[in-house]
Amino acid sequence: MSLKSLTKLAFALAFVVVTLGALTRLLDAGLGCPDWPGCYGQLMPPAAHEEHLFDGLDTGKAWMEMIHRYAAGLLGLLILLVMLRLEKNREVSQPTRWLGRGLLTLVIAQALFGMWTVTMKLQPQVVTTHLLGGMLLLALLWRLQKQFSSADSVNVTAPLKNSVAAVIVLTFLQISLGGWTSSQYAGLACTDFPTCQGQWLPQAPLSEAFNLSHFIDQSHEGGLLSAQARQTIQLVHRYFALLLTLSIITLSIVLWRFALLRKQLLLLLSLTALQITLGIANALLMLPLTLALAHNTGAALLTLCLVDLHQRLMPAANRTIRSQTSVTQTTG
Repeated sequence: MSLKSLTKLAFALAFVVVTLGALTRLLDAGLGCPDWPGCYGQLMPPAAHEEHLFDGLDTGKAWMEMIHRYAAGLLGLLILLVMLRLEKNREVSQPTRWLGRGLLTLVIAQALFGMWTVTMKLQPQVVTTHLLGGMLLLALLWRLQKQFSSADSVNVTAPLKNSVAAVIVLTFLQISLGGWTSSQYAGLACTDFPTCQGQWLPQAPLSEAFNLSHFIDQSHEGGLLSAQARQTIQLVHRYFALLLTLSIITLSIVLWRFALLRKQLLLLLSLTALQITLGIANALLMLPLTLALAHNTGAALLTLCLVDLHQRLMPAANRTIRSQTSVTQTTG
């Protein structure tokens, strides 16, 4: 299999792993197996007829958790293979090699956070970091596979490209707020929109809702925060979504003058509108599984669209240097 095909396969599997991770979280199956890396001391979950032999065993949740682990393990092996192929290929640039090394480092870190998610009993800080790591892994694999395909680049100023990077950072912050909302079981804290239980402002202080240094040695399944703190989390997530939406709209208006980017900008705006719609629907319809999972997938697609947009933009200075190099190689 060619390096290009192998990278595409790793990216596709990463998307599956991120989706399985979201499904595991939404089904409350994060502690389906209370140990790691096995499940009740076995490589495979115990059979359904053995549930009475294991305290707390839910076969369905156990299998959901282990399927996620199997897929993540396979992804780790694929990324290792990609990195080794990158190291051996003399035609690969040094930055691309470092990207492969970074991917391997990140997937190892993800394995550790996957273990801590279980051993630390769904600590929200760990669960949220694990989600962000998965999204970052997906984005980097997307960027790597784009190295093997050509797309028309657009010459822009450096500040304009940096503004796209800033929106990507805002997107990851919003994803982290979404992960915090999910891991604190605040998804159902507000069942109305645009208000939250009829209120516009949070009822609990931010210090209670976002105490990142507070670790509790007990299971967080079902959530431990007060209803008011969860409502605060939900409102902050909503308000930050508004900020991100305005940023994306502003960015699209600024970039609209570049004809080569208009289809991509339309896709970006469409994904943003879809995410808003899914977020509202999840609140009003009491977080149905399909819509909650679609909201997670939409966040991944929005991130990939922004990463791809950032990669297509070329600062003027770099464009000039590349053009001069091409001329020199041609005349040589």
